[in-house]
Amino acid sequence: MKDKIQALELALQNEKRAREKAEELLLNRTSELLEVREALKVKTNEYNIFFENILDSFIVMDTMGNVIKMNEAAVKLFGYDIEKEKFNVVNIIYKEDFEYAMNSFAKLIEDGSFPNYEARVYTKNKEVKWVQINSSLIYDEEGKIIAAQGIVRDITEAKKNEVNFEEQREQLEAIVDNSTFGIVLAQDRKIIKTNNAFQKLIKYTEEELLGKSVESLSFEDAHEESKKLYAQMLNREIDHYSLKERYLRKDGTSFLSKTSVTSVRNQQGEVKYQLAFIEDISTKYKRRLMLNTLNNLTRSFIGKLNIHDIAWEIANVIAHELEFEDCVVYLVNKEKKLLEQIAGYGAKVNAKKEIVNKLYIPLGKGIVGNVALTGKAELIRDTSKDVRYVVDDKRRLSEITVPIIINKEVVGIIDSEHSSKDFFTQEHLRLLRNVANLVSIQLTNASNLERRIAAESENEELLENLKRSNKELRDFAHIVSHDLKSPLRSINALISWFQEDYEHVLDDDAIETFDKLNNKLEQMDALIDGILRYSSVNDQNILNVQKVDIVEVLDEIKTILYVPEHIQLIYSKDLPIIKADKTRIKQLFQNLISNAINYIDKEAGRIEIKCRELKHYWKFSVSDNGVGIAEAYHDKIFKIFQTLDKKGKSTGIGLSIVKKIIELYKGEIHLESEEGKGTTFFFKLKK
Repeated sequence: MKDKIQALELALQNEKRAREKAEELLLNRTSELLEVREALKVKTNEYNIFFENILDSFIVMDTMGNVIKMNEAAVKLFGYDIEKEKFNVVNIIYKEDFEYAMNSFAKLIEDGSFPNYEARVYTKNKEVKWVQINSSLIYDEEGKIIAAQGIVRDITEAKKNEVNFEEQREQLEAIVDNSTFGIVLAQDRKIIKTNNAFQKLIKYTEEELLGKSVESLSFEDAHEESKKLYAQMLNREIDHYSLKERYLRKDGTSFLSKTSVTSVRNQQGEVKYQLAFIEDISTKYKRRLMLNTLNNLTRSFIGKLNIHDIAWEIANVIAHELEFEDCVVYLVNKEKKLLEQIAGYGAKVNAKKEIVNKLYIPLGKGIVGNVALTGKAELIRDTSKDVRYVVDDKRRLSEITVPIIINKEVVGIIDSEHSSKDFFTQEHLRLLRNVANLVSIQLTNASNLERRIAAESENEELLENLKRSNKELRDFAHIVSHDLKSPLRSINALISWFQEDYEHVLDDDAIETFDKLNNKLEQMDALIDGILRYSSVNDQNILNVQKVDIVEVLDEIKTILYVPEHIQLIYSKDLPIIKADKTRIKQLFQNLISNAINYIDKEAGRIEIKCRELKHYWKFSVSDNGVGIAEAYHDKIFKIFQTLDKKGKSTGIGLSIVKKIIELYKGEIHLESEEGKGTTFFFKLKK
């Protein structure tokens, strides 16, 4: 029993010592915790004012990552509120940034601070945010780490903008580098940046261009204008300007450009940079030049009916417009089998417009003689290598020769030479071929006209008809039909050939020019037809009088005249049967109806024809709901060539024909109209 009591006492003593040890350990721990709490309390008091006023998110965490203090901005950023829930920063680290975060924390412990730490974090609602953190450690009085503090900035939008900016920068660089225009950025007119297109165009590398003045790359022709415009830009008079300049390549060749310069100004409005867009317009300029040359030649041929007059026009226009050194036109003499120079330009011609030392070349000799024999054009890039070359006034190194052919027979030659090798191009060859075709057509028409005039002068029956007609009008119609129609067809054919030859090189401006030219030709053709119809309205003595059913006439007009679907042509079936020339009556109604169609601007158009019988006349009316005619023009519109149509659809002859036919029947015509509401034509035909 005693032993048992002793064992219990020993156990109690051991238990007491163990309890005392535990209490001592607990006290020590409590003391440490109290020290930490007091230290944090001091620090917390120091930061209270700071926390209340800082706009950025601010957090304080212990060494395990538990947030022990955070301001309102941090609550809004992360979605956590430590007064309601626990918040450990380790749990919000973006999974792909975890290793980087741990390394950064290790560096924080090692260095005591970590500036501009950037990473991604998850908010409470799982939204990913980019944050930038400037962090530092908090120490107690003994220098022991007790916490870490950090200012957290939300840089999500900045990161997005940075990505977008980088993408846009890359896209812009791609656009600039792949632009077909040369682009130059200059400062004080010294080059600081160029794109690939300009480097290829000027044949310099980017390094070679840096620091060069813009003027050093261009010819002096435009320097004065360029300086003047740049001065205006510096004085804030203009922000951009354009001019044509010729640039000199590194290899010595040149090109014509359209240079557009825009200013880039600083906040004070001063010019900081000049941005220039440079377009090589050499090819476009040459095409337009050739088109203008052809147009000028076409105009100059008007009224020219023999080869000599035409030849002088060819030599002067081609050499002057295309800057050729010379141009000579030869005429083939079949009997003597020679080519004679009949027109020229340059050194071959004196002040009296006479050919100096006229050259005669046998058929088959020289390049010119060979072309006259074969009928095939030739372009010689280096005459020094061609044994056929014949020296005229001096040796030149390139030559272009084109035959003029009529009815498969060579009648002349267009020839030009130049001192430089390889001067003439395929475009020059196409142009001269078209000129030769134009000459052929012009001479053929002239020859046909001469034969036609001769045949008509011998035709006694035609002369008798001309005497019975209005001589002046007949002569005028003759001129229109023969002297205008033929050249029109010639020009139309020439345009077609030119478009086919240049189809692959014509730009939008050239295509638009051709469309306008074709439209003008169509208008001229319609005008000629109108004049011929007007002249064919003969006097009453030769009218073919018969019974004419007006309903039948109108039915026929509907089949031959295009009446748009939105326009109704209205007439009753009880219109009268009159005695008249059916052809003239059809002309009369057709012109009035056509005129009404042209001037109806309503979505629902209406043309109505009525008739009222009078004692000695039939009184007709043709009404429409078109644009109407101002009172000031009620009389003018019946005069030949008078039209109110500004779009070019009307020739101004239709109503003149109407009036002339009515006058044949001793009738009269007048109109009633109100602008915007329509027009009614009233006319009377004698029974």
